[in-house]
Amino acid sequence: MRPATAEELARELDLDLPRPLRMVAPEDCPSQAAYIAYFADSIAVLQTAAALERAAFELGIDSAAENIDYLEVRWAPRLHLRSGLTVPEVIGAVLAGLAAAPLRAVAIVCAMRQDSPEDNVALAREAGRFAGRGAVGFDLAGNEVRYRAAPQRPAFEAARAAGLRLTCHAGEAGDPSSVEEALSLGVERVAHGVIGARDPRIVERIRSEGVVLDLCPTANWKCKAMPSLAEHPLPRLVRAGVRCTISTDSRTVADTTLSREFELASDMGMSDEELQRCNAVAYEAKFG
Repeated sequence: MRPATAEELARELDLDLPRPLRMVAPEDCPSQAAYIAYFADSIAVLQTAAALERAAFELGIDSAAENIDYLEVRWAPRLHLRSGLTVPEVIGAVLAGLAAAPLRAVAIVCAMRQDSPEDNVALAREAGRFAGRGAVGFDLAGNEVRYRAAPQRPAFEAARAAGLRLTCHAGEAGDPSSVEEALSLGVERVAHGVIGARDPRIVERIRSEGVVLDLCPTANWKCKAMPSLAEHPLPRLVRAGVRCTISTDSRTVADTTLSREFELASDMGMSDEELQRCNAVAYEAKFG
């Protein structure tokens, strides 16, 4: 979300939030839990259909300006129900904004780990009603250390039955078993997975099963999944035959762009051919 838009909406809604809004995680962010906290102010202003549609549209504009021609937007509809919106209204508003943007943009609906399996099953079924109308996938996000993914298996089963492709956030906190837990849900892709890269057995499973890792170097580092960007596992994963993409996680909270993430990967020593391969994998593995 554009910080200027968030500030404008906060003024219009007369929200009791400290100014300026806290929307960018610092470089010394100590953990995934601390990183996630920087989404709170954006979520606070995104509680109306108009605000959601505007933010989605502006994200599409900013992405297109960066020469991106296909965009997958992950967000969690149940975080936007504070002012009376329903889940279908939230999904519809975001899809309307993306549809108006000057690029191909689709949505992956995120469940949150802290929500009950029953609520997330209902979310999956609601999201499935938008399959073929802009919603293409189902995801799970949130604090990995505090909330495990396994109890959410019924939600993934409901999403698959509703015609949505499956992915899961895992491997930015905790231990490598979090990634294996995500794999057990039948996902095609794992958002991040970098902590799983510490275990050669898990890396081989990811490679042999053809699961794609959507890696976000800046966000992974700010979540302290590795001590420094220089130690990010992206180059060695690609060289080990793991199918990897390069993504932003959140342009605002991570304070980055896709171009910047590719530059960082180059700084890690990746060749142009390796970077091109990551982009090719992104097209091969896209849900829309």
